Amino acid sequence: MRQRWREDGVLFFRDVIDRNAIARVRDEYLARLKDLGVVDASSSGPDWNGKDRVDGALARPIADDVWRSLVAEPSFDAVVSTFLGEAPTWVPIVVHRTAPPLSPGTSAETFGARHQDGIYNYGIDFVTCWVPLMDIGDEVGGLAVVPGSHKASLYPPDVFKDPNTRVGIPPDTIPDAAWRRPDYKAGDVLMFHSMTAHAGLPNRSNKLRLSMDIRFLPASAAPFVGRVVSADETRVLLRTERGEEMTFVIDERTIVRGPKGHPVTGRDREGILFCNAEIIVMPDERGHAVLIRSSSRKYVDLPAAWYETLPADWVR
Repeated sequence: MRQRWREDGVLFFRDVIDRNAIARVRDEYLARLKDLGVVDASSSGPDWNGKDRVDGALARPIADDVWRSLVAEPSFDAVVSTFLGEAPTWVPIVVHRTAPPLSPGTSAETFGARHQDGIYNYGIDFVTCWVPLMDIGDEVGGLAVVPGSHKASLYPPDVFKDPNTRVGIPPDTIPDAAWRRPDYKAGDVLMFHSMTAHAGLPNRSNKLRLSMDIRFLPASAAPFVGRVVSADETRVLLRTERGEEMTFVIDERTIVRGPKGHPVTGRDREGILFCNAEIIVMPDERGHAVLIRSSSRKYVDLPAAWYETLPADWVR
């Protein structure tokens, strides 16, 4: 397994998570989608009713207990712990994906939003688990990856030139034949390196595609997670999840990740380092922050353009 990981930067596991556990998470997603009105109350599955304008005030967050209970499933934990050779630490960078079908008469790239997570999370060498919460065949799409692409950056040198635009991997960088995807079943897990190129496939069905992204590291290499007590240009005081207060130095090498993944500077950092903001800090051995970023989104990941008004604590 480790040899395959070194060569490909991706592993696929069939039927790892108990289907009842998957069903409990799926039910949480469906309840939120029904609240928002994009799935009818009478529907037993994620059948899209065609509505694409929703009131953000109707959005309800998904509690951390939902994803934490999933990663605590014994069979899932056993696979991850065996892979690492030690207990994992799960990082609260979680995305509750609910990819809608293509609108009638529209087209989409075969491999949409091609990217490598590590470019936008420098300093946190996490592993991503993409977990389908339903059976996902060709029509529903799913996630595609490029084995072996984790060995180098596939981005142009000016990837962070425009802080208002999130740049993906240029379409002509990877030949279409290099992309791979299985037919996913509920209970499967796709595990990939932070630098493995991946992309979403078009959803040509009549269902919203439900999946979850969750990320882990070895406990020995985990970042610090907590809430901001105070911050200025030179340091941030963090109250960790264990209640400890820790100070991290911010210097010229610190990357503060902005909403679109780009580094932000000056006053723009106030949108990340405000009092009580939940953040993740990866320090070096001196206690200087290498990377600071917001923690996970807590809402189902419908397109932002669908919301008439975004929830007040929406984090992209």
